[in-house]
Amino acid sequence: MAPAKDSPTYVQMQQALRAAVGNIEPYPVDRFNGRGIVICAGGPRMFTCAYVCIGILRRVLNCALPIEVWYLGDEEMGPPMRGLLAEIGAQAVDATAVAKRHEAAVLGGWELKAFALLHSRFREILLLDADNVPVADPAFLFDSDEFRDAGAIFWPDIIRLSRDNPVWSIAEVAFRDMPSIESGEVVVDKSRCWRGLALAHWMNQHSSFFYQYLYGDKDTFLFAWLILGLPYHMIRHAPKRLPLTLCQRAFDGSVLFQHRNEKKWLLLGINRRVEGFRHEDACFALLEELRKKWDGRVFHPPLRSESAREAEALLIAQRQFLLTQVSVGAQAIELLSDHRIATAPANCGVYWYVEGAGDALSLVFEAHGRQTCRLGPTPSGIWQGTQLVDAGLPIELAPIVIGKRLTDKSEGRSAHDLMERVLNCYAVACHDADVIRDFVGAIRTLAILDEKVATYLVERAGSTNNDARSRLIRLALAGLSPNNLTTAAALGPGVSSDPKIMTRYYGREN
Repeated sequence: MAPAKDSPTYVQMQQALRAAVGNIEPYPVDRFNGRGIVICAGGPRMFTCAYVCIGILRRVLNCALPIEVWYLGDEEMGPPMRGLLAEIGAQAVDATAVAKRHEAAVLGGWELKAFALLHSRFREILLLDADNVPVADPAFLFDSDEFRDAGAIFWPDIIRLSRDNPVWSIAEVAFRDMPSIESGEVVVDKSRCWRGLALAHWMNQHSSFFYQYLYGDKDTFLFAWLILGLPYHMIRHAPKRLPLTLCQRAFDGSVLFQHRNEKKWLLLGINRRVEGFRHEDACFALLEELRKKWDGRVFHPPLRSESAREAEALLIAQRQFLLTQVSVGAQAIELLSDHRIATAPANCGVYWYVEGAGDALSLVFEAHGRQTCRLGPTPSGIWQGTQLVDAGLPIELAPIVIGKRLTDKSEGRSAHDLMERVLNCYAVACHDADVIRDFVGAIRTLAILDEKVATYLVERAGSTNNDARSRLIRLALAGLSPNNLTTAAALGPGVSSDPKIMTRYYGREN
């Protein structure tokens, strides 16, 4: 319940508001420049919305304005999320770091919007809610006559400020029959609106009082402007209602913003389609793209040793690798500096890091809070290990050396080394028919592509060993034509192209 008009709280806040008006510091002339968009979007839910909003701005509307995405510390955004923002042309800004230089006691929700407006690097700003999808590039707003004349553009809400709302008396402003403003979109020139933004920020720092009378941050801007007598342009067209969505209009009455404020975008869940919502297919495509790159968590790698971080630095410098999975094949992937794995198969994970110390390092892949792969380094620079899903099958990560042959001995990648790596993987594989078939096919392909591999196989098959690796080589050679082999005499007795060869060696049909 709101306090009575004559209560000490009411009187004290009225006096404090008067004092705040008199204590506003001058505009810092050399601190801000340029124009851009500010979005407050910490945490998985709002980050998902921001990704869609920014994706539409960049890819559909070709908006070139720089974009800042403000968030509150490590609990709301990790390195992979910051990396995803950078990929689509936005900069992440940690408000908790800014608050160390510009003190703020309350930044937990709507209060962040006024703080971000005040301290963004831009002088001219479009404040845009994360769940807002523009219909057209909003850059024209900064060049409009309305903005040049007033220095601030507000949009009306669907509700009106009542005459009996105590905030009129608290602010010592005469009642005006007017709508509330809707702060899903606000345009300001800080050089002309500095005092209004500073006072709105002060009111949001006292949100426990003012939010009793105002619905969040939105009318703190309006009352700051009214108290100080600052000019502003209010869009004269009422918002358009769509299911789940409040549409705001441009100066000519056409829809410019689609604020999906009643049902925000979901990364993992069902997103309802809205009839009349512009660019909706593109929004759904962006959500699908994000699902392939991010698991919806605020991920941070665990604390790592110095040697683990050094190993990570080398992997980041290399960046491009060939990931080989038994029964799946090989795929080029990238280990990014923000701990994401780009273009990785779905069963390998979305994040990576190195743990351990000294000679006991492990390269770990994970997704959805679960480790999916663990690999260890080899002297040749190859990382080998097993998947922690899919029955623990072998997995290998080899650097891709651009412009070098795979068997170039100058890179330590001779035919002998290559086949030893393949056979080492086979030695720890689950020896079912599918795995054997995959290895046989891989070896035959390598032998056809490189005569050095074929020569090595023939030499190895001619040995007297009858271990699993030697039998695998004989199986591979049995399916090759004599033109691919140096000699056919190396084929052991009983080895032929018989399709039941696996029964002969492993006691089961292939």
